[in-house]
Amino acid sequence: MATTPASDQHDAYAVVRVDSFRNFTPRPENVSVRRVVHHFAEAELEVRHLNMTAPTGTVYFIQRTTVAPRIEPVVVPLYPTAAPEKRTRKKKRK
Repeated sequence: MATTPASDQHDAYAVVRVDSFRNFTPRPENVSVRRVVHHFAEAELEVRHLNMTAPTGTVYFIQRTTVAPRIEPVVVPLYPTAAPEKRTRKKKRK
């Protein structure tokens, strides 16, 4: 089922690696995302190159996906500091 991405998400392409062996069904631990790129042509070149140099039983392919914009982390202090105390100056005696 095709869905449209949310307005804040962008199309991207994941370069996926599957390691499989003779008489072996790939398991989740044998599937990994090598890289995510924003252009199909870039993903296609990467997959072609990787498949030419991949060891026997390893296959790379392209999976279309969506990527949300990067959210900058908010740094919150663990121990909030109190407002700085006002320092009062002592009047000098003459």
